[in-house]
Amino acid sequence: MDLRKHVGSVLTGLVSLLVAGGCESLNNTDRGILTGAGLGAVAGGLVGAAAGRPAAGAAIGAGLGGIAGGATGAAIDNSERRIQAQMAAAQRPPLSLQEVVELTTSGASDAVIINQIRNSGSVYQLTAQDIIWLQNSGVREPVIREMQATAYRPVRQVYTAVPVSPVYVVSPPPPPVGVGVGFHFGRCCR
Repeated sequence: MDLRKHVGSVLTGLVSLLVAGGCESLNNTDRGILTGAGLGAVAGGLVGAAAGRPAAGAAIGAGLGGIAGGATGAAIDNSERRIQAQMAAAQRPPLSLQEVVELTTSGASDAVIINQIRNSGSVYQLTAQDIIWLQNSGVREPVIREMQATAYRPVRQVYTAVPVSPVYVVSPPPPPVGVGVGFHFGRCCR
């Protein structure tokens, strides 16, 4: 079978997988596997053709390319999940005073309530009446101290990644090499 037929069949299979699966429904891991396998099959087929075994080269290339593409795609998926989790955490509404009281009366420990205050990014400017109401409602002193301390913490900022265009650096070509021809007139030998 001709190498062009192998490459053509691999590319046709890759395109049909992408179309049938719908590119939009694929995550980065799946896209990486498909793209890596396709490119690996083409490269492996070309290398295998030189050795007279294009099908074996394409199969090996597809396997290695799929593994490399899948690993790269999985790393991108994990990074995106981390960013989404950070953004979701930053968008949690702050705990109200009433919610702090409800957590206390439900039996939540001080450590759990304090952790929830910190994770929600709540900031409190407690008045004397607020403190008295919290104490009368059963909120314990460590939680009230934590609530008071939030007024002096810096506001948590969320940074999002901004896509940047790639920068290409092109080195100027080296200067031309000087070539010369020399002539010498004179006596060489006696």
